[in-house]
Amino acid sequence: MLPVANLKILVVEDDDSVRRLLAEHLAEQVPVDVDSARDGIEALHKISMQAYGMVILDLMMPGMSGVDLLDSLRALSSDPSVKALDAPPPVLVITATPTAALSDSVIRKRSPGLVRAVFRKPLDIPALLASVKKYLRYDPPRR
Repeated sequence: MLPVANLKILVVEDDDSVRRLLAEHLAEQVPVDVDSARDGIEALHKISMQAYGMVILDLMMPGMSGVDLLDSLRALSSDPSVKALDAPPPVLVITATPTAALSDSVIRKRSPGLVRAVFRKPLDIPALLASVKKYLRYDPPRR
């Protein structure tokens, strides 16, 4: 499957095996380039340098957390000097935090307009891929 021109997904996850698994599934199922970052600081740098069609973001990471990155994305999107971020990309959140401790609605309310869906670990890969395709407006070629 050939990637869609100029469309990239950034996977931000501190766990190497989860990050690699997500990148492999995305590369197999969705025709986009996949980039990755180990933490929020690396992700913020990448996002400020180039445009992404979507970010898949773990909330709990050392250093700059996913929550901090969401706050920074909102601030960056209003900074005219950041050319790569005219509008913040849609974000799919992944987290191991139980719903009882941090509900989906709380995550969405904290970042209105950014977070499109929240997925709990262990991940439901088919559901995550369906959301990626939905929010990228992916329309697979008809056979």
